[in-house]
Amino acid sequence: MTMSWPSQGFTVMVAALLLASATPAQSEAPTGSEIITRVLENDPFGLSGGSVKARFVLSDKQGKQKELGFEARSRKHDPPFSKSLVRFSAPPDLAGAGFLQIQNRGADDDRFLFLPELKRSRRISGGLRSTSFMGTDFSFADLDRRDLRQTKRVTRLPDVKLAAFDCYHIEVVPARDDSPYARLELFVRRDNFLPLKSISYDASNVALKELQIEQIKKTSGRWFITRSKMRTLANQHSTVLILDVIDADAQIADDEFTPRNLEKL
Repeated sequence: MTMSWPSQGFTVMVAALLLASATPAQSEAPTGSEIITRVLENDPFGLSGGSVKARFVLSDKQGKQKELGFEARSRKHDPPFSKSLVRFSAPPDLAGAGFLQIQNRGADDDRFLFLPELKRSRRISGGLRSTSFMGTDFSFADLDRRDLRQTKRVTRLPDVKLAAFDCYHIEVVPARDDSPYARLELFVRRDNFLPLKSISYDASNVALKELQIEQIKKTSGRWFITRSKMRTLANQHSTVLILDVIDADAQIADDEFTPRNLEKL
């Protein structure tokens, strides 16, 4: 016996099934802004909660090196914003120097730099965000990540493969006029949303700096970038940032993040 289907009803049913199966796949494709949000939430450098002991290793194009040792302690406040305090221990002439950063919603961040010989901290204005942080290739802007937090435009470009990893390819145009960069290009791992590489450009589309991730580690369920290199392309100066000790679960009191505490030796 031959069975027949009501052709119109069957067509509607198949169309509905195809639409239902396609909708989740489409919703799983993140936008550029959603990818940047995930990158910021990850906090792979440990500046939004916990404690790290770390080093900057500076190298010029002749190979001469200088090492700065420090501890960074941080906590989230008004999530996803954070407070962080960096205290240097080496070299001896820098021991005791510190940097306090408080990210703010809807206003400029608070930044205070303390140098022992000056015996008091001084505020770092937004106009100085392009300044080198303690002589490294990282600027204050690279540390506060505000150019990713406040964007004029985020564009998702075709995905690429970087080394062995499938990556999202994102272009970010910062919103604020005090940004030292006209745009940033990021290559973000699809599986864990870690940025493996970023390139910063000026208004003439000249690449200024490149950040390359060299090692990562998972601790307490969080991914950390334990070794990265920032290169200033014009002079081939570079800074390697190494996280030696990570305490992702450290609970740090809010009253540590004050200019008064920053000035304690």
